[in-house]
Amino acid sequence: MRVNHSLSIRDGHLFMEDCDTVKIAREFGTPLFLVSENHLRHNLRSYTRAFENCWTEGPVRIMPSLKANPVIAIRKVLSDEGAGCDVFGSGELHAALHGGVAPDAISVNGSIKDREIITRAIEVGARIVLDSPRELDLCEEVAARLDQVARVIFRIKPCMEELDVMSDYTPEYEIRFMTQVIKYGIPTSELLPMGLKAKRSPHIEPAGIHAHMGRLSKKPEVWRSWVINCVNLTKELSDAMDGWVPGEMNLGGGFPSFPDKDTDVTIKGYPGPSLEELADVLTSSLREGMRNNNLETNGLLIEVEPGRGIHCDTGIHLTTVRNIKHETRNLEHRWAEVDTSQVFLGVSGANFNQAKFDFIVANKASDEANTTSDIVGLTCNLEVLFYQAEVPTLEPGDLVALLNTGSYIEPCTQNFNALPRPGMVLVNGSQVELIKRHETIEDVFSRDIVPARLADGENPQPIGKTARPAY
Repeated sequence: MRVNHSLSIRDGHLFMEDCDTVKIAREFGTPLFLVSENHLRHNLRSYTRAFENCWTEGPVRIMPSLKANPVIAIRKVLSDEGAGCDVFGSGELHAALHGGVAPDAISVNGSIKDREIITRAIEVGARIVLDSPRELDLCEEVAARLDQVARVIFRIKPCMEELDVMSDYTPEYEIRFMTQVIKYGIPTSELLPMGLKAKRSPHIEPAGIHAHMGRLSKKPEVWRSWVINCVNLTKELSDAMDGWVPGEMNLGGGFPSFPDKDTDVTIKGYPGPSLEELADVLTSSLREGMRNNNLETNGLLIEVEPGRGIHCDTGIHLTTVRNIKHETRNLEHRWAEVDTSQVFLGVSGANFNQAKFDFIVANKASDEANTTSDIVGLTCNLEVLFYQAEVPTLEPGDLVALLNTGSYIEPCTQNFNALPRPGMVLVNGSQVELIKRHETIEDVFSRDIVPARLADGENPQPIGKTARPAY
């Protein structure tokens, strides 16, 4: 039975591609993140095909954000498919370069960039997404010192004044409010004076426009408003720059994952556009906006930044049931204690109303659910991962697979209770390879320094070298 593009149930076990997840858990231990390489390639190719079919005026570049899954082997897969990359900070730029991304396909994004990352970006030939006038001054100073040219794109903040829609992410606020108060992007009052200064500098090449709304809605009318207003503001900047026309338009990300299972989104599950429909809305709105503003589209490169849209359903998280508890006196209640935690999953520990993940009992995937149980994590927190879930009879040693953990989950893991963080494997057909080792207890404390005045004069005993906690 097929679960999604990479997951299936065979002989009662959950498989990723051609690999039995139960055997993977035995070999590598749990908790453990798994990613399907072929599913990842499939998702990227789907995005590329959808946008290339809709935008024939110029090239298309898919720019998965590194933050969604910053493991270098994962980035190597995307680079092998020709994807560009949106990065934030020196760490992500380092990972992108080591992950094989062509430097001219990297956008160095984010606020308060310092001289170090601007210097590195100019040296390797990456584009710098300007977020403030100060960054333009830094780019000019550094590029002049290096005797090079800094390629920059302006991150704009279009105002969707006509739009009266509440945000999926923060449903108490309107989207038009959220896009204006968010810290990212150049305030429009500061943007227009920057344009002519950038154009006149011998060390600055204004290459294009960047705009990122974030995961505020999947409604087509919201995306249409976003693109039209991006183009309208681009026209204002063009006029302020004596007719400059962008060669690149990055429409940002915030696209839904098509399982629509993102843990950080409040309002989800309502009908939305398919990937092909979303691509059509964005490209047709861009085409219309450019035409109405007499801006050239021939040869225009468009970019989109699907992070969750590329990664979400490519990954699962395996955890083992370590203990069962059953109350019969005060109330009828069961708990299955597992070896993962909310702090490995980036979620709260009080999921009484709605679980953040779908799950499958991987070694009993064909068994009928015949009881209810809480599935609880291992820290001293509340840790209700699943409240009164319908499950087969659970026993110590059973394996639970949490689905749709491919985006933003592993990067948010923490060391609460001094727990070493889980590793990750990459599955490709019948091949399984470790791409991020399990953290050790020594790793957890590797940054700690005891001042000499607090030392007891004796050499400390080495901390255990186990790859995972002993349960």
